[in-house]
This record gives sequence, C-alpha cells and structure tokens, in this order.
Amino acid sequence: MMKQLCDEAIRLLEAGESFIQATVLTSSGSTPCSAGAFMLILEDGSIRGTAGGGALEGGIIKAAPEIMRLRSARVVDIVLDGSDDNAPDMICGGTASVLIDFISAGHPGNLGFFMALRSALRSGTRAQIITRQPVSGGGETRNQCLLTTNGPPLGAEGFSQEIIEALKNREGSYDAFTRLDGFGVWLHRIDSDGTAYIFGAGHCGEKLAHALYTIGFGTVVIDDRDEFANRDRFPEADEILIPESMDTPLLETEFGEDSYIVIVTRGHMQDELVLRGALRTGAGYIGMIGSKRKREAIYRNLLNDGYQQSDLDRVYSPIGLNIGAESPEEIAVSIAAEMIKVRAAQRSGRQELRTKAPGA
Repeated sequence: MMKQLCDEAIRLLEAGESFIQATVLTSSGSTPCSAGAFMLILEDGSIRGTAGGGALEGGIIKAAPEIMRLRSARVVDIVLDGSDDNAPDMICGGTASVLIDFISAGHPGNLGFFMALRSALRSGTRAQIITRQPVSGGGETRNQCLLTTNGPPLGAEGFSQEIIEALKNREGSYDAFTRLDGFGVWLHRIDSDGTAYIFGAGHCGEKLAHALYTIGFGTVVIDDRDEFANRDRFPEADEILIPESMDTPLLETEFGEDSYIVIVTRGHMQDELVLRGALRTGAGYIGMIGSKRKREAIYRNLLNDGYQQSDLDRVYSPIGLNIGAESPEEIAVSIAAEMIKVRAAQRSGRQELRTKAPGA
C-alpha cells in the first residue's frame, strides 16, 4: 500500500496540489494500524490509504482541517477507549501517536522525498523513514527524511545538523519507530513489499497483476507476445518484458527472498521451461498454475533431468489457496492470498506453513 500512496503523493505534488500526510508514530495496546502506517487527506477532505479506520482515523480526519488551514504540523495522541461520544462502535482499547503534517506542493523537497521513497520500495533498498518532532512555527519545513545504508539522508533540509550527525552514527541500526536517544525523532524501517514476476500475460496474468498492485507488490509482466504484454492491458505494471524466450529474464535478473515468481503461461511446455529456470534462482516464492496431473508430469521430467525433490518442494503448485476458484478473477484472488501469506511469514522471520489442499 505504501507504494500506491507514494504514487498518489507524487501525482498530487506534480499537479500542484498540497495535502495532509498522517503517519502513525507509535501504537500501544490494541490499535487498528501499526506504527509506520500513513494516509493522505486531500484539500477536498477525501482520503487515500488508511490508518485502520474507526476512532483512530476519525481523530486524524477531525484534526486535519486546522492543520491544512495553518499549513503546519502537529503530533497528536489518540486514545481508543470509546470516551468520544461520536466514536464508532469499534473500541480497540489502545493509544496511538500520529504526526499530522501539511505537505506543500510549493516545497521541492516534498516531491524529491516521495520519489526517493518510491524508488527504495521498488528496488527493495534497505532504508528508514526518519520522522522528527515538528518545530513550533516551522511552517512548511519537512518533518520526514529518508535514510539508506549509503549516502546522506534524503529530504532532510529541515533537520538540524545535530540530528543528521546522530543518524549517521546509527548506520546499520534499523529499529521500527524507536525514538533516537536525546532527540524527538522516530525511525521506521522500510520493508520491501516484494516484486512479483508474472510469467504469462493471459487472462489470469492480467487479473493477477492488478490484484497484486492493490496490495503493494511490485509487478513485472513477462510474455513473448506483444499483443498480450502491453500497457493497454497492464497499465499498473512496473515493467513489461517481451523476451525472445520466456526463460531469458531468469538468466538476466537477480532474484532474492522478496522475489515472487508466478508461472501462468499459455501452456505446459512454457510452464516447464520457466520452472526449470526459476528453480535455479533464490526467489522466495515460486508458484505454478495447473492441475495435479500436469504438475506431476512436469515434476517427473525435472527429476529425470537431475533436479532434486528438495527443489520441487519449493514450488507452490497447484498455485493459490484452495478456495474453489474458477474464473481468472477468482484465481487471481487465490494466488494473491497465498502470496500475502508467504510475505507475512517472511517478514516475521518464520518459515511459511503450507496446508495441503484436498487431493493436492
């Protein structure tokens, strides 16, 4: 979701539109959204993204007009105990501190910050968002910057030299919103949302690319048919590749744990070709569409050619959670759900637990 919000922030700033950015700095007890989540509130009152809804989001929306009018920033503490008579029925029983910040289209550093953040999210660069306590009377100065493992903080024009030096001294420390000692500064680690490499631009690939975009995955669509792999069919894709052979990208791309290879090509031969290459990569997820019968036929061919059972155990096939999906749209939902499950397990540092579908 963060990547989509970056896209929206960049679109607004390039169009000359200012907005409010609300970032959850800390949360304790039961809250609807964790630290690091953010949402945008436009001048017309419409919102993009979410802080979890309910009383937390209601408190942010209530405070936003004054921040917009004053063109200022403020940290507000919101208690979710149901004490507000106008609060929704959902009572979480927690507290949250939220930075509600005016983001001016007239400040060039704002566009640079969001472009740098989007680039880090797309590339999987290890980075942190640094948020400082707003300075009284600071006006339109930036209250967030981006810190990567190399180079100076990006967008830190409004930060004191003391804070910048303290950040440099913390290189390699990636805590999730921990206050910097001696300063009103929070540090939030940026986790990669993962990049999906969708081999196959047919109906399932088309629906899946859109579904994965809405949940934050980067998407690379790969097909050797330009009549299928094009911007008209995949307007949200980060990249579209039209190779001479479907396995060529597997030889030219570096795949890590946050790489998700999805095999939904037009036929068994293409699926097997891609799977052979995929198993030689370090991708964190490899999924292949098809029936149990098709899967077993491909597996026999691979075992006969020297692949090991441990290689095949990496593959999610038949792909997707077993929800009885039939249409391309339903299949896309089942695959996306499985990828969410794997991504959550990777983030928590545990091995994803698979449950075998009946008959699988």
